[in-house]
Amino acid sequence: MRAITLPEDYAIVLQQVDEIGEEDFTALAESLRYDRKRLAHIVQALRNKGLISVTRRGSWIRLSTKGRQLIAYLWPESRMGPSMA
Repeated sequence: MRAITLPEDYAIVLQQVDEIGEEDFTALAESLRYDRKRLAHIVQALRNKGLISVTRRGSWIRLSTKGRQLIAYLWPESRMGPSMA
């Protein structure tokens, strides 16, 4: 996989969306305790990198194929699925 550099807060957003599967923008901002402006900036940057997709109305966020591949590369244990612990 080609190198992608991400600030820590960007990686946290990806990880949270991966754990939930698909996340509402407002719920994501609340769960991460990010203000909406900061999260909007992060979401746009991740979208520009092709790591997430956002619904037309801009409220639901999910990982793109590229984002899922990056998560699997960075955190292989995340692919083990729930209840593997």
